[in-house]
Order: sequence, then C-alpha cells, then structure tokens
Amino acid sequence: MPFSAKAVPLFLVFFLSMLFGCAKTVPQPSQPARMHGDSVKNIPQAPPAAKIPKPSVTPQAKPQPKPESAEAPPCRECETVSSDQDRADCFKLQPGKTAKNSKGKTVTGRCQPQCVPYARCRSGIMTCRLGDTGPVEWFECARKSKATTSIPKAGSIMVIGVNTRRKMPTGHLGYVEEACPNADGTWTLRFSHTNFDRKCHLDLDAKVLFNPKTMTASFLSGPWKTWAKDLKISGFILR
Repeated sequence: MPFSAKAVPLFLVFFLSMLFGCAKTVPQPSQPARMHGDSVKNIPQAPPAAKIPKPSVTPQAKPQPKPESAEAPPCRECETVSSDQDRADCFKLQPGKTAKNSKGKTVTGRCQPQCVPYARCRSGIMTCRLGDTGPVEWFECARKSKATTSIPKAGSIMVIGVNTRRKMPTGHLGYVEEACPNADGTWTLRFSHTNFDRKCHLDLDAKVLFNPKTMTASFLSGPWKTWAKDLKISGFILR
C-alpha cells in the first residue's frame, strides 16, 4: 500500500524510537539498579540509618527515711531545793494561849506557825503581805503580779483551794521540797506543811502526786494519805 505524505513523519518517529530505545532511569546512589539474574539477596542494601541514642535518664533515688536520732531524749530529772537549808529553823511550835472571852467561855488562840508563816519562812517569799492573808488570797495577789505557775517548782509554794468539808475555808498551802516529772505528764512532789490538823503540827516530806491537766493533787503518804485525793490546786507561788 503506498505511503501517503502524511504517514511518512509518523513512520520516521516510530522507527527512530525503536532504534535508540527508551531512556533508562539513572539509578540513585541509595537505590542501585537491579541486574538481570540478581537475586534479592545479592542486592546491596542501603546501610541502616544510624540510631540516635536516647539520652540516658538517671532514675532519681527514692528518699530514704531519716535514721532515728541516736541522741537519747533529755533526762527528766528531779528538781530539789538546796540541802544546806536548816528546816528546823522555821518550825518552833507555839501553842495557842487560852483565855476567857466576853461570855466567860474559855477559848484557845491559834497556835503558831500556821501554814502561811511556815511557807513564807521556808521559801523566803514575802510578797502580798496583806495582814492576816489566807492561802487563796495570797495566791490571787501573786497571780496579778505574774508570780504564779501551774508547773511545780522546787522552792515554790503549792496552794490548795478552799475545802469547806475539811474545814479549810481559806485554803491551805505548803512548801515544795522537790518536784519530779513523770513520763505520763504528772509530777511527784515532796511537800512539807504545818497546821494540817489545825494543831500546828508539822508534816515533812509528804509524797504528793500532782496532775497539771486536772490541777488536782493526791497525797500518797503522810497524815493526809487516807482522805486527801484529787484536791483542787490553785497553782504555785514563785519567788
């Protein structure tokens, strides 16, 4: 079939493309061309990307419990008045004098020393001298001067509150010879007082258990041991 003039250019294009072939893709360096007959195993693989090491994190140490202090707790020692003080100097019994009153009845005056003069002599505390000052009156006067405490001190004066049942309408007091703190918060006192029986007799070194939480005291020895339980305490007068 004769070729037309229009078909010649198309034929030339087809012939040249068959002669020279299609352009080959240039293999990239990271992807080498696969040759005929090469197996998958023979194909060189690109080296794996270098792994960036993760920053090492040092685990924080757990806080360890603090060891208990090796120091022993402070010693709870007794506080005692000086032993060189002569306690006999403050007690010289003077029985009350007897006399007849206006009605002809024989009466006996107060013996000495009463509890207040004895405590003043033993402690040397001469504050609030208001004439015939009773124990409670003395405490209230000292309290206004901030000379009282609820914590016993050796050398202080313990004031027992009013107790009408035991015929102590003005209270009672005595001298703290020694104050020993106990583990439970109470205190063991060594207590001396006179006129405890309204006859001015002297009771030395009575053992007394004092509770600052309830402000009460119980006698564990001495003439008051049989009945003096949970007596109400006003406080302690200081120098």
